[in-house]
Order: sequence, then C-alpha cells, then structure tokens
Amino acid sequence: MDIKTSKKTACAMAPEKILVFAGTYEGHALAEYFDQRDWNLRADFCVATEYGTEVFSDIKGISIIEGRLNQAAMEKLLLSGTYGLVIDATHPYADVVTENIRAACKTACVEYVRLLRRESFFDYPGVVAVDSAKEAAAYLVGTEGKILLTTGSKELSKYRELADRVVARVLPSVESLRLCEETGIPVKQIICMQGPFTKEMNLATMKQYGCKWLVTKNTGKPGGFDDKVKLCEDGYQVIVIGRPQVETGLSLSEVIGRVEAFYGK
Repeated sequence: MDIKTSKKTACAMAPEKILVFAGTYEGHALAEYFDQRDWNLRADFCVATEYGTEVFSDIKGISIIEGRLNQAAMEKLLLSGTYGLVIDATHPYADVVTENIRAACKTACVEYVRLLRRESFFDYPGVVAVDSAKEAAAYLVGTEGKILLTTGSKELSKYRELADRVVARVLPSVESLRLCEETGIPVKQIICMQGPFTKEMNLATMKQYGCKWLVTKNTGKPGGFDDKVKLCEDGYQVIVIGRPQVETGLSLSEVIGRVEAFYGK
C-alpha cells in the first residue's frame, strides 16, 4: 500500500486510539489518567529510551512503544494504526521532535494536539538569560567557580572546555554516563538522579560540591525550575537557557478535556 492510499484510508476509517508522545511529567500524568479511567488499551505511549519506559513502571497495563523515531518512522506508525488523535507531550526543549510529530500528523491526516507546559517567569537579580547551551558555555568561560549543570546530558559536549568545573546532574541511565565520560567530566562530579528537586536539595548540592553557578532551562514548575532559580536568594548565580521557540498549545487539564471529547465522554 503506497503512502497516498494509506493517507486516504487513515482519514476515512473510524479511529479509536490515541497516540501519546511522552517524555515529561505531563506524559506520565496522562498515563495515570488513562489508567484511572480504565482506558489503558485505548492509547499507546511513545518513549525514546529504555529509561523512558521505566518511568511508567508504576502504571500497569499501558502500551509502551520504545525507540527514537524520525519523521518517516512516525508517519509509518501513524499510518499502520487506528489513531485518531496524537498528543505531543514531549519536553518543551525537544523542538525538533515536535516539528517531526506535527509533520507526520499532517502527512497521516491525524489530529495533532500540543500539551504545552507553561513557562515560569522570574525576576531575580543574579539571573543571566541566554538563548542556547553554546551561549551559556561561552559566558561561563569568562567566569570562575564550579558549575552545577542541570540541563540534561544531550548538550554536554558544549561544555567540554569547562569539564573540570562542571558538576553534571543527569538522569540515572547508561547513556547519560557515557555522554558525561565523552565530555571529560570527572566521575566524582557526576550526579545521577531523577528530579525534580526542592530548593533545599539544590542548596545542599551547591554547598557539597562548592558550586557558584547553576545552569538550567525554563522547564516550568513541574521541572523544578522555580526551586532552582530561587538559589539567587542565597547568593548563587543562575543561568537560564530560553526555550527554542514560542509555542501555543493546551494545558494538561485542557488536553484531558480533549481526550474526553474524543471518546465521547
């Protein structure tokens, strides 16, 4: 069956399932919602890694599709199933993934909904706003003191020149450790933990490792952003990497409302 015929078939059928691209707090919250409604078999959840699957281990009976998908793979998945709605609950900084999901939905003629985490706003002296990890690293080159890096492992290579000063707090996965090693970060300066973290935990980490700087992304309250930026109140310097693009979308409660409408409930 060629793609053109598949597209027509996907539009004409009466789809019953929802496909959720997860990877955030909100993605897990959606899975909990489906479980509470006993709708576990009416949705599939896509995650990129084995660790992503483990995050859902507390919810029994949900369908997980594991693996990194490019746009072509997303289109193939959508055209091979009976999906009538796609919910993009990926990370606010996963802009390339979001673009691929949108494009795949357009090709497969499937409705797309963006579950958007609202940004936190901040107005603290001591906050340095930058547009990218590269810009954050360039700024830090001209400073002194250790750096608590809380932006994940994917862009660690941008901080290779600062590796001896970096304390990397990353997810507890083999991939994260590999990227830390490739960047040259000393083993004693790697923290593998699952967040979010309280302000007290952040303070304790800064003190234990002798850090002066903290680098974060504006991940909103669910990502622990507020409790990181508040370190400015205690004299620490915080660098905030802005979101890659301005997005529009629905809140978690609004998406749940859309799901209810999809199922006619």
